[in-house]
Amino acid sequence: MKIFITGATGYIGGALCRRWAEQGHDLHALVRPTSDRQELDSLGVQCYVGDTTHAESLREGMSGSDWVVHAAAMLDPRSDPEEMHRANVLGSDIVAGTAYETGVGRFLSISSMAYFGGSPPDGAPAREDSAPQLPFPTDYSATKNAGEQAIQSWAAKGLPVITVYPSLVYGPPGGKRGVNSLIRLAVKGRLPVLVGARLKTSWVYLEDLVDGIDLLLQKASPGQKFLMTGEVATIEEAVAKVCALTGASPPRFQVPAGVAWWILTAMDVLYRLQGRRQPVSKQHLKSLQRQWCFDDSLARRELDWQPRDLDEGLPPTIEFLQSL
Repeated sequence: MKIFITGATGYIGGALCRRWAEQGHDLHALVRPTSDRQELDSLGVQCYVGDTTHAESLREGMSGSDWVVHAAAMLDPRSDPEEMHRANVLGSDIVAGTAYETGVGRFLSISSMAYFGGSPPDGAPAREDSAPQLPFPTDYSATKNAGEQAIQSWAAKGLPVITVYPSLVYGPPGGKRGVNSLIRLAVKGRLPVLVGARLKTSWVYLEDLVDGIDLLLQKASPGQKFLMTGEVATIEEAVAKVCALTGASPPRFQVPAGVAWWILTAMDVLYRLQGRRQPVSKQHLKSLQRQWCFDDSLARRELDWQPRDLDEGLPPTIEFLQSL
């Protein structure tokens, strides 16, 4: 099967390429001129240098594909808003539009729980048909929503789109990718403060997410949308599990995200005078004021997807992070 993938050098995209190369699929990927292609080359992935906003750099690799998997996105909350809009909204529109024009077999959109802007404030779980929580807390959340709407506009014209919404992703490899960076700090006992510690969020192990996406290729039909979000736990609960497994010192303080936002605002001038970047972006703090609790029972039921919980996923993650 021929699969064309954007975002192949990313955390999720790279894991998908490793899985599909093992299965013997014919893999083609769009890469930027600055991308590290070493792993893709070793896997036998045919790479095409270009950009998601330039259709001409997509057509050759995409033509004749059984699947186009769109995993590329700009995530850094410190990114320029216009650049993030260009990558996440315009890029999604052009990738989907080019897939429609070239007549690909199926289109998989790897979105994010950020599409929803959070879950209901009362802690109730959101589902695939839940309304977004407005206003969006971050530029990333807003652009993931708008980018998905752009893709769905091509679905309305006939592009066979299937959508997956992952949550916080963790697990080897990638010491600083996904939410591994937070877990690594906890492993090393370098988390003196937890922000937004008691709000719910959803955690999915990388290998399990890849399993789920692989099942989508086998079982899902155009138009279907699936949350793949794993276990729901607060940051406090997840970090406590890490500390219990490693003997690391637990964080000494907890600060509400709203309070942390005002503290960071007050210190903004000081950081600028010192020529330093703030340790946490204000947008990230806004995100930490939301619940991120999702119900992925549809994927479990219809795809027979069985993700592990934190008690199963954290030990191999910690073992990997301690080996770095």
